[in-house]
Amino acid sequence: MTTLKLYLEDSGLSEATAKIVELINGEQPIIRLDRTIFHAQGGGQKSDIGLIDNILVTHASHSDNYVDHYVADFGNLEVGQEVNISIDINNRLIHAKHHVAGHLIAALIEKRFPDLQATGGHHWPGQARVEFSGTIPPIEKVQESLKSDLAEAIFEDIPVQVKGDPYGSRKIAIGDFPAVSCGGTHPKSLGTLREVEVTKIKSQKGVLRVSYSVAN
Repeated sequence: MTTLKLYLEDSGLSEATAKIVELINGEQPIIRLDRTIFHAQGGGQKSDIGLIDNILVTHASHSDNYVDHYVADFGNLEVGQEVNISIDINNRLIHAKHHVAGHLIAALIEKRFPDLQATGGHHWPGQARVEFSGTIPPIEKVQESLKSDLAEAIFEDIPVQVKGDPYGSRKIAIGDFPAVSCGGTHPKSLGTLREVEVTKIKSQKGVLRVSYSVAN
């Protein structure tokens, strides 16, 4: 048995129904469902929050083939019960915007500076950054080009699409940029971002780190 992650096919889903397959008592109770729209924390992106019926879900994480939904208590919920599930769509959008902004920064820098390659990213609000390895150009040159390239891409409202099998070979493609493997959530186009600010660029021990923030 696995949890079907519906958000992999459609990041815009904010409500659905599911069946409870397991209730796990512990320091913090966990609900497991046959399917979910809750993005489980990982890939540099924070988890969704929301409701299972009227029970508040404060965190979601991966556990083997399941998504664990953390709650304060089970209320009257029972295994086998069909429930309504919903996410906090504003919270989802904040994290989706930060995630796609990270992809965009990686794509723009790799295109402008082919000797650099994105090696990792962390897309939490207030901590968002992308790291690169390779031949590092002058930081001032990176900052200047990235600022204008970001503004242009957002102004053009470039589409963001899921490529491949959403549940197998899922990739995210921003316009004509190379598609990258990703299990996160993203808005359907870059115009949603409105503005991405590069807050800091620094080079240390052969790693270029680009920190950024996204307008609310």
